[in-house]
Amino acid sequence: MTTSTDIKQWAVGTFVPSIAPPAPTMEGEMIELNVNDVVYREDLYPRLSPDHAMIERYAGAIKYLPAIQVNQNNILIDGYHRWQAHRLAEQETIKVDIIETSSEAELEILAYRLNSNHGMQLTTKEKQRFARRQIDSLGASEIGKILSVNEKTIRRWTEQRRRELKDERNQAILDLYLHAKNTQEIIAETIGTTHQTVSNVLDGFAKNGQMSEICKDFQPYLYNIWKLGKSDNETDYFGHFPVVCMENVLFYHTQMFDVIYDPFAGSGTTADICRKWYRRFYCSDLNVIPGREADIKPWDIANGLPADLPKPDLAFLDPPYWKQAEGQYSKQGEDLGNMSLDDFESSMRAFLQNLVEKKTTQIAIVIQPTQYSNELVYEDHVFFFDSCLRNDYRIKMRYILPYSTQQYNPQQVEKAKQENVCLALHRDLVIWERCNHG
Repeated sequence: MTTSTDIKQWAVGTFVPSIAPPAPTMEGEMIELNVNDVVYREDLYPRLSPDHAMIERYAGAIKYLPAIQVNQNNILIDGYHRWQAHRLAEQETIKVDIIETSSEAELEILAYRLNSNHGMQLTTKEKQRFARRQIDSLGASEIGKILSVNEKTIRRWTEQRRRELKDERNQAILDLYLHAKNTQEIIAETIGTTHQTVSNVLDGFAKNGQMSEICKDFQPYLYNIWKLGKSDNETDYFGHFPVVCMENVLFYHTQMFDVIYDPFAGSGTTADICRKWYRRFYCSDLNVIPGREADIKPWDIANGLPADLPKPDLAFLDPPYWKQAEGQYSKQGEDLGNMSLDDFESSMRAFLQNLVEKKTTQIAIVIQPTQYSNELVYEDHVFFFDSCLRNDYRIKMRYILPYSTQQYNPQQVEKAKQENVCLALHRDLVIWERCNHG
């Protein structure tokens, strides 16, 4: 047991007990500080539980105790038991060495280093806590030096945490890669790893069967008439494309890590389903709804294609259905739903030409035929789109998506009855694929 005599002897350099408090190991400014001004941060300090017997012994030998160490903000670095001894002995001031620290990480490392190399040693549990907290920023070798523990032991202590960090890193790589704007080089720089590591991680995702889990319970439509239940259409967002339909598009027409480009992203269905199906997505819209800014880029198709868009394996176009969407998205004149038919077609023709020049592998367009004006004039937009693409693309598949609810107001229904006009109650989804002619 260390006595006050032992501490006095230690103070003059003639005795070094195993649990004696240390002399300062780093140079600092020595001052007297009010005991109550010392700041104890439990989250940064190494000790999980104090030794009350030692505090009592130290309280009986206050004048022999060396200074404690604090940083410039009076946060305790080393000397918890000496500080508590001063409080127990009802001392007003305590000698402190001030050591400048530039961050909380540096403060914590310094606290563990000082507490691991003198006096009352840290317990194994206390050292394990530090090793697990720091293994993501410090190597096992460096942690071993700080704690005076061999590297093999540090690796054993941190095995589970290192596995968790690896899983977290791999998931972060995948999440970034699914944003199609991110190249592997950008991801490597963002994560702080090598291009080869990113490539290996992505290869691992591609090979270890994630897609089989997704497809296990998925039941695709067998026929090209995709009749929806009411729940499939339930959303408050105007023009929402049903989730089940998007899943079928990805199932039938894309592969894992294909790039899906959606320039009319709306409520973000494409981004959400691409994440689930491990497709890379690039989504944009003229007006991005609040909360989707991370996934959807503000972009006007009148400006062509975004510069950072990679070559799409599938461009999915769900544009405003011309007059059916008038005023629904915005009051802007450049909104496709607010244009004249000539301007609508001119804008879409120019944009489709951009996709052609990008050599987009497949182009999918979903749209409803329009019946407008007092005469309920019928306009089938699919034939216009085909005329824009037929020199470079062929129709791969046409799907019919019947609406499960009424899409016309009572006045339109009454007008149709009076004029003997049949009303369209479906959307067309047509997939074009690029012809192999250069």
